[in-house]
Amino acid sequence: MKFAFVSTMYGTKWGGSEELWSQTACRLKKEGHDVFVSVAYWLRESKRIAELANLGAQIETHSPHEPSRARQIHDRLLYGGPRVYERLKQFEPDLAIISQGGNGGGFDWAKVFRQMSLPYVIIVNCNSDHWWFGEQFGDAFDAYTASQRIFCVSHSNLDLLGVQLGEPLLNAEVVQNPFNVSTEPLRGWPDENAGWRFACVARLAAGAKGQDLLLQTLARPEWRDRPIELNLYGDGPDELALRRISAMMHIENVCFCGHVSDVRSIWASNHLLVLPSRFEGLPLALVEAMWCGRPAVVTDVGGNAELCIDGVTGFVARAALLSSFSQTLERAWDMRMNWEQMGRKARSRVESQISKDPVGVFSERLKACVQTKSHLEPVARTMIVNR
Repeated sequence: MKFAFVSTMYGTKWGGSEELWSQTACRLKKEGHDVFVSVAYWLRESKRIAELANLGAQIETHSPHEPSRARQIHDRLLYGGPRVYERLKQFEPDLAIISQGGNGGGFDWAKVFRQMSLPYVIIVNCNSDHWWFGEQFGDAFDAYTASQRIFCVSHSNLDLLGVQLGEPLLNAEVVQNPFNVSTEPLRGWPDENAGWRFACVARLAAGAKGQDLLLQTLARPEWRDRPIELNLYGDGPDELALRRISAMMHIENVCFCGHVSDVRSIWASNHLLVLPSRFEGLPLALVEAMWCGRPAVVTDVGGNAELCIDGVTGFVARAALLSSFSQTLERAWDMRMNWEQMGRKARSRVESQISKDPVGVFSERLKACVQTKSHLEPVARTMIVNR
């Protein structure tokens, strides 16, 4: 079989949204299938793309674009034939996979694939109720309804997409992203004698991940003298702003730890995940923390409340607002003597809900799309929703 993968992520760095499609492309190539990949030009040097190239995948790059230039990009793709389009035609894939970081970005590719009579699927890695299609509604509707399958990473994202399109999306289903931690149990519980350690594992992008809400919460009088330490893991464009917030509010018990590739080492020393996200797909930080037996405080966005059970495996703030998150973190603090037990329940929960091989599952779904050559019947949702 021949698979063409197109990433429409236009950020400056490799993101978590790139892991599902890229690892699946590697898996399919190792199985002997032909793989074509098109990514933004600055991602070509990433380790995963280098791995695909070493496996023999055909790698092409395309230029980034702003939404206002969508029509121009479509015209360049379809007429006048840039290199990537011509080579895609020569490759003659059986199926194209469009990976979107959010609920948009791949509509022009979808239009090209329809012109080529090439079946395609779309991956939606995140969604937000702030992201409506506006003048792009027609392109969005055509792209999604003509897609052989739509893959979302949470039921919340999928349901919201249906509302945004005014369409039930019977060709959609939920898939899971690969995580970056061993599924072997993490032995022991961090020492509590030196205090309680909170870990926020997320890109330092406050508009999405809400670290500003966390800092504002810890600046409140009731948190000043509590024996806690906040560790921010990750890097990103808002690091300087978050450092200035910490200094302005005189928060001295916060540590900017940078990117840490060994996820288990994070949870060997931290007791609680704190993730005040404003929007999500299903955050890998939550999945990985639960595999490591740690409870979480999260907001009710994306798939958080589908996996984290409030009061059982963690705590769910009903809104990504300072009042809601601060109340929820206070509730968590009052139950801190139960965190270790909640962490064990979190581990059991993730074992029952998350596949240990999401890439293998997704690979099989793509091969099934090729084998049917038509719309598949909707599959039953497998993740239990607890709200």
